[in-house]
Amino acid sequence: MKEQHLSKDSSIYHYRLLQRIHYHPLYIYAYWGLLALVIIWDLIRWNPLPIVISLVSIPLLQTLLIYLYFTLKEKRPLRQWSVQFQLPWVGYVPTSYFSLERMLRLHLHLTWVAIVICGCFYPWISLDMIFHLIGVHLWLLLPRYVLMYKLRHYRDIGYLKLNEHDTSCYAQ
Repeated sequence: MKEQHLSKDSSIYHYRLLQRIHYHPLYIYAYWGLLALVIIWDLIRWNPLPIVISLVSIPLLQTLLIYLYFTLKEKRPLRQWSVQFQLPWVGYVPTSYFSLERMLRLHLHLTWVAIVICGCFYPWISLDMIFHLIGVHLWLLLPRYVLMYKLRHYRDIGYLKLNEHDTSCYAQ
């Protein structure tokens, strides 16, 4: 057997699984059902435009805010992030291990900054549109907050790894 040698500059990371949270399909379908109810309600009122605009603009706004957060505050590019379209992580998410503490801080910034930006448009757009924008924004973030709440015991030491069927929390 051939022996492998590592250089002195090599970094070896060992992660220990702390908790894994599987996504139950029933909850995912029920959560999509909430959005379907809002769309049906808007169609009954003959006013589907606010929800359509919200479903397009809020993920774009969240992606822009995440990009600006990392570019301006963290001073580093987003190499290990990608766009995902599966609940609970719809939008721009990390593809590798990411600190639970930093993820919570990022989402708190994301929540309040996006709500303030939506509120700034109050003089120019209807209140119904603002409610739709904020509603879709919170609808996208609520499952993430639930997962982070379930992992709150590992806030200081935890690293998130987002997979297709679960969210895992590891310690380094």
